Formats: sequence, C-alpha cells, structure tokens
Amino acid sequence: MSVILTKLTFSKRIIIYLITLLILQCIIAYGALLVFDALPPSITGVPEDHTVQRDSQKGTVSLIRMQINQNKNLSVQQVVDNLQPLFGYPITVLEADVLLPPSVKKELDEYGTAYDEDLDILYVSLDSHDILKLGPILMRDILESDFMPFSVFIFLWSLFSVAIFFILIYFAFVHFWKDLVNIRKTAERLGQGDLDARTEDARSWLFRPLASVLNNMGVHIKHLVTTSETISHAMAHELRTPLARMRFELSMLDEARSDEERLQYRKGLDEDIDELESLIKVSLSYFKMQQSQFELNLTEVPLKEWSEKLCKSLTLFKPENFELECNSQDDTALFDINLSDTIVKNLLLNAFKYANSKAIFSVFKKEDKVVFVIDDDGPGVPIEFRDRVFMPFSRLDTSRTRTTGGYGLGLAYVKLIAEIHNGKAFVVTSPLGGARFVVAIKSGD
Repeated sequence: MSVILTKLTFSKRIIIYLITLLILQCIIAYGALLVFDALPPSITGVPEDHTVQRDSQKGTVSLIRMQINQNKNLSVQQVVDNLQPLFGYPITVLEADVLLPPSVKKELDEYGTAYDEDLDILYVSLDSHDILKLGPILMRDILESDFMPFSVFIFLWSLFSVAIFFILIYFAFVHFWKDLVNIRKTAERLGQGDLDARTEDARSWLFRPLASVLNNMGVHIKHLVTTSETISHAMAHELRTPLARMRFELSMLDEARSDEERLQYRKGLDEDIDELESLIKVSLSYFKMQQSQFELNLTEVPLKEWSEKLCKSLTLFKPENFELECNSQDDTALFDINLSDTIVKNLLLNAFKYANSKAIFSVFKKEDKVVFVIDDDGPGVPIEFRDRVFMPFSRLDTSRTRTTGGYGLGLAYVKLIAEIHNGKAFVVTSPLGGARFVVAIKSGD
C-alpha cells in the first residue's frame, strides 16, 4: 500500500485519504451508536424504550379504559371492535392468564401497562382482569430501521463530519505537507549529486529548522567537494615539480663521471624525497583538520603578555634590519592558544617573506570577537587574488624552488583555524602600503 501511495500525485492521495476516512467514519459512527444505545439511562440521560412507550401511550390507554367503563352493556371485545378502526395497529383482548415474558409481567403488575421492546407491543390490564394487547406499534428507533434508511443516515452523517474534519486538517497541515515534500525533493537532488539543490524557506515551525539544516548541509557538502577537487588538482601540480627533478637527477646519475658529481645528484634526490614526504605530511594534516570535528582547547589568555611573548619567539626568523612592532589591548580573552599561535606565526612569517622592512602585529577584543591584524609594507595582494590566497597550494609567487620552500598552505591553515573558531580571515590594503591580513575569531567569554 505504501509503495502504491508513493507513486501517486498529491491530488490522488487526497482522494484516497478522503475515501478511507469516510469509510472509517461510517464504521466509527455505527459503533458509537451501538455503544451509546447499550449504556444505561443513568449515564446517557435517555430513558429506556419501554418507559418511553409506556408513558407516551397513557392517553390512549385512559381513553380505551374510559370507553369500556362507559359501555358496561357491551363486552370488552365489542368495545374494542368498535374502536379498532380508529387505530393504526391491532388491538386484541387477551385472557388474564396469558403467558407473558417475566419482565413484561412484572411491569404490568406494577404499572398496569407494560411494553415489550422485542415485539413492539403494549399490554394494558383492565378492571375485568382481561388484558389488552396493542400492537405491534410501528415506532422503531434508528438502530432497528431498515438497512437502506439507516445506511443513508450513517453515510450522510459521516460525509458531513469527514468534510468538516478534513477541511480543518487540510488547512492545519497543508504547510507541513508542502514543506516535507520540498525537503524530500531537495534531499533526493542532493543524493543524485546536484550540490546546488536548496529547499525553499519552510513555512511551518516544525520543519523550518530541518530545512535550514539541510540547506547548510548542502552548502557544506558543496564547499568540501569543491575544496577537495581544488586541492586534488593543486596537490597533483605540486607533486610534479619534485618528481620531475628526481627523474632528471636519476638520468644524470647514470651519466655522472665522478664520485663528487654522483654525490651531488644523490643529495638532490634525498632532498626531493624529503620534500615529497613533507608535502604529503602537511597535506594530510590539513585534510584531517578540515574533515574532522575539531575540539577547541579554550584558555583564558592575557592578550598583552601573549602577544609580546609570541613576537619575541619570532625574532630569530626576522630578516636583517626588519622592524616588527607588536600592539596589544590590555585585556583577556578565551580562545585556543595553540591554534591562535599558528595563525599569528603563519601571518608574521608570511610578512617577513614579502614585506620590505616593517610589519605591525595588533590584537584586540571587539564585542565577542578577538581580532588579529598584521600590516606590512610589501607589495600587497591585488584585489583579484585576495580570495585565492587562502586556497590550499595557492601562491602569488609561482617561482618556488627547493630553496625558497613553502607549499601555499600557510594562509589556508589561517582561514581554516578561523572558521573552526566561528570566525573569518580576509586581506585588504594596509596603511603601510602593503597587505593587511585580518583574522577575527569568536571569543569564548
């Protein structure tokens, strides 16, 4: 049944649900009537049929008795025969010793009248000790009606109740249904590889968070796939350089004429192997950090003390006659100190490489963020390359050799660590004339 429903359109499903609901409502209505009829009058407040019939026929019984008393010269049967044309049901005179059901007999002795619900007959005791039998009286309740009228009643009652119920349910859940259909279609498109698939804004409060999570997941998956493709192509390009040098060095090794020349080529091979190992190591480290859920080790850090210590540790890496200025707000912030060290060290080492003679490192708190700013007086980063410099294996300087080093992962690490801190990293023009790298991370305060 569920497989069939999944292949039907929305309108056809509605019709099937409506018909099913109507059938169930008919069954429920009939069952409810049976249960209600079986309940005692003390609960339902509706008197039993024999009581209703006995009370409703009091006037008729009194008039018959009055006619019998006024016509003493006639027998009871003669009076009844004279009255019979006035009634729509038969009236019969029974002897006093006629056999009656015990419950009817008891009621007749107590009230002078009794009603047999099974046969729809009213019994009346007379002063002459005879018993009048009135009926069968055709006054049945709905449960004793003919099948067709009863079925029509149940159907009409169910139809109206289903229509009202369905309208209420439709307007109450139509937004839930549409949102669920949109979310399912988006999930199917994502599963088929359409990474641009996004669900519409959900109208219902129940599925609004689910739609948001699905859209965020789509964005994240697309980012991961795009980044992975970029990294794969970039890494393949990075591997070509040392492999080409190794191939050249191997061919030249066979042609070497002296031990000194062979030693030089072997040294070159060792260095290229080391470079390959280093490239693979840093690449795997970056992939691991990117793919896994990284847990931050948050620490309360005094910004001024931390920044001064960090700048001092990098003194040996500065070029000659290079000026490094450190400015810090005298405050504390909660962040991962190891990852933040990595951010600042990568940015400052980058400044040492490209700046002319000066770099300024500033750190301060702004609302719920900790902001790192590195200015330099180098050539800067052209506007069209400012997004690309944070991509893995991306370098503006394409002339990297074994001596210059670097794989273009330093700034990629900076951006990734910033995102792990729910922050961001970007580059603009510095007041010093070069590049200004800005990293804002969320403080745990």
